[in-house]
Amino acid sequence: MSDLNLSRHLSVFNPLDHPAPVHIIGAGATGSRLWLALIELGITNISIYDFDNVESHNLANQIYLNKHIGMPKVDALRDYYTLKTGVTPPDTMNFVNEKITSSWRNEFDGSIFILTDTMSSRREIFETFCAANPFIHRVFETRMASTHGNVNTVNPNNYTDSLAWLDSLVDDDAPGETSACGASISVGTTASVIANLAVWQFILSCTDLVGVDPNIELFLKPLIISKGN
Repeated sequence: MSDLNLSRHLSVFNPLDHPAPVHIIGAGATGSRLWLALIELGITNISIYDFDNVESHNLANQIYLNKHIGMPKVDALRDYYTLKTGVTPPDTMNFVNEKITSSWRNEFDGSIFILTDTMSSRREIFETFCAANPFIHRVFETRMASTHGNVNTVNPNNYTDSLAWLDSLVDDDAPGETSACGASISVGTTASVIANLAVWQFILSCTDLVGVDPNIELFLKPLIISKGN
């Protein structure tokens, strides 16, 4: 268990009751916030994977600090953990500065959040490591625009569910929102909402599978939350 005082939420989620590994692939706007939310739940058997460095524009929509600019994102998260808790991360927490592709030699188990930058990489990761893998409990995936987003929860051992999710992955060259500088729009407050909805789906997958929603669509302007079956 972490060095955080978890007494206020143990009746809702006790990390000691759910020791299975958690993997987060992608430490951007949603991934970094999702990682922090899981840390605050007391989860320590957690691995996060990213191969990017922190850039100045990341500070507006990700959890990184000015001191982290230029550092690999996973190393910055390692430092963030120490700043948050006052101690170094436990040995069960892994910070992997690598790109996950089909050539990755390690195995995944437990729960996995696929939060990479492209739809093609999400498909590749799912088909290589997750589909029909009895050691993976659930796969979580989020998508985000400036004022709306999705949280998807997939049982990788259910062919129908897996196929439906794979079919929902759009082409990477499909039109999307872009900022004035031509980059994709990313709003930190939207990322926070999406990340925390994804963590709640993770909590439900551990404590109340009946309550898990395969797809949540969130619109913030105006506020609409719809759930799909």
